[in-house]
Amino acid sequence: MTGKGSPGERRPAVQQNPEVQTDSTVLASSTVLTNSTMLVHVLDVMNIPFTIMVKPWEQSEYEFRRNRGITAEKTRLAVSEIECFLHEVDRRFSPFKPDSLVSQARRGDWSALLDDGDFQEIYAKSALAKTLTHGAFDAFHQGTYDPTGLVKGWAIDKATTRFLSPLVTTGNDEAYGTTGDEFQKSPVEAVAFNGGGDIRVAVSQHSDHIWNIGIENPEDTGRIIARSSMHNGAVATSGFSKRGRHITYTANGEVLRQLTVISDNLEDADMWATAGIASGLDSWTHMARDHGLDAIAVRENGEILQFTDGTEISRRHTANPDTRPHEEPSC
Repeated sequence: MTGKGSPGERRPAVQQNPEVQTDSTVLASSTVLTNSTMLVHVLDVMNIPFTIMVKPWEQSEYEFRRNRGITAEKTRLAVSEIECFLHEVDRRFSPFKPDSLVSQARRGDWSALLDDGDFQEIYAKSALAKTLTHGAFDAFHQGTYDPTGLVKGWAIDKATTRFLSPLVTTGNDEAYGTTGDEFQKSPVEAVAFNGGGDIRVAVSQHSDHIWNIGIENPEDTGRIIARSSMHNGAVATSGFSKRGRHITYTANGEVLRQLTVISDNLEDADMWATAGIASGLDSWTHMARDHGLDAIAVRENGEILQFTDGTEISRRHTANPDTRPHEEPSC
């Protein structure tokens, strides 16, 4: 858990008040926008809508006819594995299922700390998150163990690494070779995994494809206030516009209405976004500076603050007349 991108990673760019909608725009906390070239699968697990988007390589008509069945089948298998994985995560970590490992721990049975590697990992990361955020992110904030705020990001990162990243990794499948190319193409060009508005994306090393992540205006979710453009990375948004006051506020001072954090992984992005909403503007500003975070924060008065490497670089109000509704592109 760091909040910073990996060395050598192409840094996500953040545009405020974007004008152009593209076929590769996905919206944080909203509907996935796509066109007919995307393969889109929607899953409903943990009472959360998960959307998986897969972008095939642009090909000639002959190549498309030859490869589309292979691409669709590889995508279907990956999605099937992801669905099974998410159901297993829900079974083991839901605080609402009486037989889950979390529920057993809440009843005093912590044996999973000794014999379950994933449980050990999440427990250790929850403890680290509390330390890094000075208590703003606390799995025991209601008196009993509840790592829900970390599990979704952790699960999306794990599923992306295990099942989606291989689709954008160069392999030896001759079906994807193209005559004259110096490289062997990966099965697909790019993937995106949206879980309840938090997003992880990945792109083949041989592609210049850019994912554009639209960040909603909490005052009007039909509009976007900024867009983060990236090849590989994650965006997490926390706030009160859709789920009400579901996060416990832990400090005195101004409450943020919405906070979006951009990172190289969703686990970190989600942790910092939740911690910022819980701790308020003053504490968030210190956390952003100390950990070099990239973010878009919306104050209660509607003012938007943009942070890059932990430094506030701009501020404006959501009432800016240039903001406009996002539109579904035609397929």
